[in-house]
Amino acid sequence: MNKLQLAWEKSFTDRRYRIGLHVIFWIIFLSLFQTIGFFINSSVNPEWHIQGWEFLGSLVGDVLLVCSIYYLTMVLSYRSIIIKKKYIQGLLYIIVCIIVYIHLFYFIEITAFDLAEKSGHSLPPFAKTLVPYLNKGYIHFIAVPILIFQIGISYFLYMFLPVCCKFLRDQMRMQKKQTELQKKNIQLEMDFLKAQIHPHFLFNTLNNIYSLITQHENKKSAEMVSGLSSLLRYALYDGKTEFILLEKEVNMIKDFIGLEEVRADNMHLDIKFPTIVPPAKLPPFLLLPLVENAFKHGANSQLRDPWVKIEMEILDHHLWLQVKNCFDPEYRKKNSGGLGLLNLRKRLDYYYRNNYLLETDEKNEIFTATLKLPISCPLLNA
Repeated sequence: MNKLQLAWEKSFTDRRYRIGLHVIFWIIFLSLFQTIGFFINSSVNPEWHIQGWEFLGSLVGDVLLVCSIYYLTMVLSYRSIIIKKKYIQGLLYIIVCIIVYIHLFYFIEITAFDLAEKSGHSLPPFAKTLVPYLNKGYIHFIAVPILIFQIGISYFLYMFLPVCCKFLRDQMRMQKKQTELQKKNIQLEMDFLKAQIHPHFLFNTLNNIYSLITQHENKKSAEMVSGLSSLLRYALYDGKTEFILLEKEVNMIKDFIGLEEVRADNMHLDIKFPTIVPPAKLPPFLLLPLVENAFKHGANSQLRDPWVKIEMEILDHHLWLQVKNCFDPEYRKKNSGGLGLLNLRKRLDYYYRNNYLLETDEKNEIFTATLKLPISCPLLNA
């Protein structure tokens, strides 16, 4: 099934590959029909047999008949019903296609019977039932309702499988386009999220480094430059990939916390990360919004005794992260917006569907954010 899906997906962009698939499909499909007809006629009359050139000629006739009607049906009826949603117009076009099919069927069968009579070969058992009608002429053939109905039924038998394959392929192509568009939207949102982090964070961090340098705090300023360098390296290089190792994400958060710790020397920190990080992958900057939000509304809100508590654990093949911080209600009202958390939920919905938990709680001027998600991202394993 995966190979078939890949073949169809390749036909979305490669015209020659798509034409090749059409040719292969029609050869297999019509050969199957011819083979079934051969066995049916042989079962009715065991003495009847067919020459190789007759089988090939019949196959060519079916190719001309079925393929021409199929593509006519696609141009007229399929586009009207499926694409334009004009159902009445599409039904009228189906009637037109059936009429054209009956005329082509009549022409091809007359030609085949003439060739059979001239060559002295007998007709297939089922074909002999058409001779009385065909010998009475074209007008009488069209006037026979039962025969027209039978040929009309054969139209639907021929068209059913090809049209279903066409419809399924179009649905797959549409779904792929929607998935690609959704990925682009998620990527744009992630870029926007990173763009949010960089300006104000870099500005404040550079000011702090400058302040430390003027105060001759060379060791602290060197540590901040090193941490800032690691964070920028992650954002510019590692953060561009769709998935990143959990260990790198954790190290990036530690660098972020280290920079914030230098900025707010009166802040109380309680940090707990797992000593052993499994070799799992997740989307980059997925965990940072919760940490960044804690420092934004906790340590940076001019509180007298700010504090932030961050705890991460690996529990039963799940990642559990809880971030707590105190906050000033007045400061929170002035600096609300929540774009980071909003983007985080959108990314979680896309990458983990309904297989995650994100809860936030505000009580007694303490904000708590809890995130639980599988170590193995569903899209990574897809």
